[in-house]
Amino acid sequence: MADIRKALLALAFILFSVFVVGLFYFLVTPTELVSLPLAYAAGLSMIFLPCTLPLAFIIVPMAMRESPKKALVMSLLFGAGLVITITLYGIAAALLGGIFNLQAANIIFLTVGGVTAYIFGLSELGILRVTGPVFGMSVPKVVQQHGDYVKSFFMGLLLGNMGVGCPNPAFYVLLSYIAASGSVLVGASLGLVHAIGRATPLLFLAVLAILGFDYTKNLARGSERISHWMGWALIVVGAILLMTGGPFKPWYEESVYHESVNDFLLGVSGGRIGEQGEEPVFDVPFVPQFLAPYVFVALIALPLVLNRIKKRRDEDG
Repeated sequence: MADIRKALLALAFILFSVFVVGLFYFLVTPTELVSLPLAYAAGLSMIFLPCTLPLAFIIVPMAMRESPKKALVMSLLFGAGLVITITLYGIAAALLGGIFNLQAANIIFLTVGGVTAYIFGLSELGILRVTGPVFGMSVPKVVQQHGDYVKSFFMGLLLGNMGVGCPNPAFYVLLSYIAASGSVLVGASLGLVHAIGRATPLLFLAVLAILGFDYTKNLARGSERISHWMGWALIVVGAILLMTGGPFKPWYEESVYHESVNDFLLGVSGGRIGEQGEEPVFDVPFVPQFLAPYVFVALIALPLVLNRIKKRRDEDG
């Protein structure tokens, strides 16, 4: 156990050092000079954006409720899923040759990711039971035996879409450069390095969570509370995904909250962290945007009501 903690401390120090140096590099390097270091540094800076930061509230409780070895593997799998998704965006930019098409694809992916996160959240709270068979097929034995690992990977794969819809200007510079090059190799390499940059601070936070939680004494006592916390975090993240990047993205782009946070980030970072306002917003004409705030309230209120009903049934039963 002592050796594991020493290794985790060393890993935390390395990740923090890389994060600080990379962020400084990002703030002093012209975004026009596209390079692998800039792609990585731009990925690091994404942790400050309001549509990327919620990932921290997923990976931290996920790491806290497991043993150090298992938590580290699950965190790495979550990061691997995120890396694959962002890398695919880099490849898509090279193939499609335009950001506007990526926005359309992003809305679809974020909608799927939001619904998935929401369902996972209901499952964690015990409101919804998600078991096989699925679509007429039984769940493979390897998934049953390693369900936590598989779920971590697919959560990273789906939630990796967060931040693509509201990136800092450097990310759009990367996508534009990739689209102009038309090279899948360039798209894959820049996308991969940028994705690793996005995963770095999340892995750092996960390592801190592992180090700060004595699972041998508190795991049994705290696992239910952590599952409850993680369930609500997933529900909120799912609702945010549907609002900020899913079918209600146009409404979110025009909201006072979005504009205020974006202006603040652009101001304190000298225009380097924040959403690129010049990029066109993909319209979703078949979704009435005025329903967005009501849908958001309903998405949060529904599990509150269902959770209350579940508690009463448990008490009566």
